Amino acid sequence: MAPSTMTRTRALRLAGTVLTCAVTAGTLASCGSSSTQNAPSSSAPAPAPKSPSSDPDQAVKDKVLSAYTNMREIQIKMASDGDLHTQDLARYAGGDAATDLKKSVLRNRSANIKFTGRPGMSPTVTAVDTKSKTATVSDCFDATNWKPVYKDSGKTVELPEQRLKYPVTSQATLEGDTWLITKVTADRTKGC
Repeated sequence: MAPSTMTRTRALRLAGTVLTCAVTAGTLASCGSSSTQNAPSSSAPAPAPKSPSSDPDQAVKDKVLSAYTNMREIQIKMASDGDLHTQDLARYAGGDAATDLKKSVLRNRSANIKFTGRPGMSPTVTAVDTKSKTATVSDCFDATNWKPVYKDSGKTVELPEQRLKYPVTSQATLEGDTWLITKVTADRTKGC
């Protein structure tokens, strides 16, 4: 494997690990070494264990956030390799969200374009309605390090001037016992 490919692979694995840890634990602060975090200090008592969240919707929020981040991971994979990954995508996205992602991949594939790097994300679940089985995710999507390139040459695709860091609002719907992201709306008129 070429050194640049190995470096990219390591970076993707590391980024995936960080993202998985952030989703699972809820914060990046919990991703450190457990031996140093849990070791009692001689100068201070060990911290009390975290109490369960007082938010009655926290379990739902965690599932919605997981659906969103997994959908984005599949989107990154789709944009990188040009494949639709339909079965994987269907586990986390449906409706307009899934349709729009597939159309984007097909457009890029026909133009011989793929994406390199990774976008930055900071999603939070901002609303949950358990009666209507819907939720809203707000994200600051940052495409600064996610670049379109021509597959054959590797040259960067020249894009018109546009905002690379912008808010995205996504809708999720509970289908059976699975939360799916069903609509994604980006607002490139604003920064975040």
